[in-house]
Amino acid sequence: MNAPNNGEDVERQELSHLLPRPGTPGLSPARSQRLEEYLMQEVTQTSAHTQPSPAVKRGMPRWSLISAPIAAMAVAAAVVASTTGTTHGDDSVAMASVIKVQPASATGTTALLTQVADAAGKQKAPVVGANQFIYVKSKVGFTHQVKQRTIGGPAKLDAVHQREVWLAADPSKDGLIREGGEDITIHNSGEGIVNPDAGKPQNPRPGTVPQIASLPTNPDALLKQIYSDTRGQAPGKDAAAFNWVGDAVSESIVPGNVASIIWRAAAKIPGVVLVKDSVDAAGRHGEAIAHVSNGERTEYIFDRDTHLFLGERSYLIKDTPEGKAGMLTGTSAILSRNVVNKMGELPADTRA
Repeated sequence: MNAPNNGEDVERQELSHLLPRPGTPGLSPARSQRLEEYLMQEVTQTSAHTQPSPAVKRGMPRWSLISAPIAAMAVAAAVVASTTGTTHGDDSVAMASVIKVQPASATGTTALLTQVADAAGKQKAPVVGANQFIYVKSKVGFTHQVKQRTIGGPAKLDAVHQREVWLAADPSKDGLIREGGEDITIHNSGEGIVNPDAGKPQNPRPGTVPQIASLPTNPDALLKQIYSDTRGQAPGKDAAAFNWVGDAVSESIVPGNVASIIWRAAAKIPGVVLVKDSVDAAGRHGEAIAHVSNGERTEYIFDRDTHLFLGERSYLIKDTPEGKAGMLTGTSAILSRNVVNKMGELPADTRA
């Protein structure tokens, strides 16, 4: 990729201010680079005086790349991680990229989430010290465009691979993602993750220790805050609130009483439905709650017996230019959570 000139830098910075604020990055360095290249190609072909229409200010789903070309700009402007140069072995495993679209119904949703909330409330989460790091190990898989430098065309699921994240309890400290054989530093400020293109802090991830400690303890009050915090974010009011829930509980350690309130608030989001059979990235079956936006369903999966959160998956529920109904756009499985003293340190029970 050719180095951008000063004019391109200015326009890129201006574009970044129009885009939704990112959460914790989940893109591999290779995918981020591809989207940055696409962004620069678009910038060089667009007049500096052209302003995006309101429709162009959309963001993209949490998992997939199946949005309009502006999605490339959103991701490129949201690149907040830098590769350290350290590489590690990868254990990627291919999995079926097309699944059967499962039936879904609003019936039973509240009952399941009540069970989930009750189970979460009984869990004793480890205490995270002010100078410690939250460690989360998972398996994940994302989609990418089949043809490079294209957005909105046919997409394909990457192989499922291991992901490890170290997030500082102190939101002013950097974190670390180990994924795809590389170490990637998450750059933070006291107010949250920093977008280097915009030059200012972005939305803090919902799972920081200070944020969790300050969440309302009433489901209605929490949902009101969620809507306030996600106002204007893609892909829509209720879908953005549903995404907030996934962001809050996935790569974080949430005290049981707080997790319970989060799930009770999720039950109040319009459009949430129950899926009787869903499978996470580790192959574990469970029941799920789900929400649909732009033809893509996102599911949060729970163990049938313990009702504890396992992971999530997203897939198309109808044919689109990106793929056929049933095409997976993302999958994850939470394998372990713990607290460590240093970034990059492994918990004692996983060092072997």
